[in-house]
Parts: sequence; C-alpha cells; structure tokens
Amino acid sequence: MAIHLKNYHASILDLNGNTVGYYQGELPHIFYKFSHNCRTILKIAEEKLKDSGIPVIGAVIAISGTVDPKKNSIDRSFVFELEDYNFHSEIAGCFPYPVLVENDANAGAWGEIFPPWNSHYHSFLYLLARTTAYNLNEKIDTGMAIGIGLVADGHMLYGSHNMAGELSSVFWRKENGTESQVSIPRSRLAEIHRDPAVLTAFAEEILITLGPIVSVIDPEAIIFGGDMKNNLDLIHKILNTSLGETYLGVEQHRFALAAPSKGENEICAGAACLFLFCLFKPNDSHALRREMISWDRIFELVSPTAPLR
Repeated sequence: MAIHLKNYHASILDLNGNTVGYYQGELPHIFYKFSHNCRTILKIAEEKLKDSGIPVIGAVIAISGTVDPKKNSIDRSFVFELEDYNFHSEIAGCFPYPVLVENDANAGAWGEIFPPWNSHYHSFLYLLARTTAYNLNEKIDTGMAIGIGLVADGHMLYGSHNMAGELSSVFWRKENGTESQVSIPRSRLAEIHRDPAVLTAFAEEILITLGPIVSVIDPEAIIFGGDMKNNLDLIHKILNTSLGETYLGVEQHRFALAAPSKGENEICAGAACLFLFCLFKPNDSHALRREMISWDRIFELVSPTAPLR
C-alpha cells in the first residue's frame, strides 16, 4: 500500500502478482501520527480480507522518504516529519505477518521487476514525479518532486547511504536550499500544473540531469511514473527539439521511454511486488527481509491450526 499526506491506496495481489483487490481512503488520523495511521490501515486491510477468505501473508508500506532496507527503518521523511524512525519495532512488530517499508519510487520499480515472466526490462530508471502536496505544518508548496528507482540487471540499487535515486539537478546550487531539487524558484514551480511553460522547463532540467546517469548506467528504459506518465508526448517533443543535441536527445534510440506497467496503481501494487520478490527470490534480498519473509512463516500463517487473533 502507499500512504500519502492525506490518503492511502492499497492493492491486494495473489502469489502470481495479479491484482485481486483494491481500496483507498483518507488517513484515519492526522498525517504526523504515522504509527497510528499504519497500524489502523493494516487493521482495515485485515477486516476487508477476512470476509473474502483471503489470508494476509504480508504487507509493504510505501512512503516518500529515505528507507534503510537492512534495518526495515526510515532514515528520513520530510512529508511525515520522521527522522531515524524504527519502523521494524513501531509497525512490523505489531503484526504476526511480515510488514516492510519502502521508498515510493523504489516501490514503483519493484512493480516492473515482479512478476519476472511479465517484466519488460532488467535495467531501468523508474522516475516518479509527483505533486508534493506540502507538509501541512509548513504550508510550502514546492510544485513537484522527483524520486528514482534505480535497477541494474534486476537488482535494486540503494546506495551507501540509502539515497540512490534522490535526484538533484545539475543546475542545483546551495542557495536553492536542501529541499529543492531543481534550479526553478519555488514560487514559479508551484505553478507547474497551471502553466505549461513551467512543466516544460521542469522536464527539460530533469532530462538534462538524467543524461550523465543514463550514460553511466546504460539502462534499457526510462519509465516515467506519477504525474509524468501522461506527459510522454512532451518528453519526446523536448528530446527531439530543445534537447535534440544533448546526450539523451542523440542517444534516445538506445532506450525505451515508457509508462508504468501497473498504471494508476503503480506504487501500491509495486509495493506488494516487493514482498513477492522477497518470497520467491530470497537470495536476492537483504538479510532482514530474508529472515522476515520465508515459506515456513507463510505456511504457519495459513495453517488451519494457526491461533486466531
């Protein structure tokens, strides 16, 4: 499931990665009560599935923020005002089934990796561009934020500080501020959904920034998710006109420009795909995730002799 500032979206997947259910709703508590929101929403999921007879064998919560997969914790989330948050003890420890946390852009990328028999790419950038829906306390509208899920040869890259994919523009300067990703002033960027010129300028700056990344990683595709998945025509236009002489413009024949395979449910369905990936490919998962997600534990959860909660 994906939790945002005001609401949440949840996809229920079977073991083959097929969506068998979907629901959404407003956050049951104010956004900064993150623990209460997560626990309440998971309880709601349990109740919804109880009537259908589908057992809950695991869950993944995707958020905007920096996540440590080795500890199943949140290093930082500006949106939810979290710093060094021990998700493993605060949330996962409250449920009999495994509960993981993941960065939202990475979650979208997991949806492209699993199921492997339907995956189109093994090396790609999953670019998640979303209206920031400012933190309610600070009332600062930054217009749009970008996160990238980096996948090389089927492996998610987290980086040494879990900050792989935390994009900063090549034009970024210290005076832009640590929360800014591009050189466009916040006052102008806040007009991105009302002024096509701002969207074009934003897309151009992001594409210029992606050039060196693409040249080094050599992906099969750049997948544009979030608010950019419906703007692929604009991306093509920019690469064939104003950026036609840049690396991406000249070399665009080497990689696909694609929309997410999971469509509108890209983040919540992708989050569930992370759980399935860990279940079916434990050797490719981090140690804690291997420990949490195993077939022995799943069989215990679905056993008729398992204790009722």
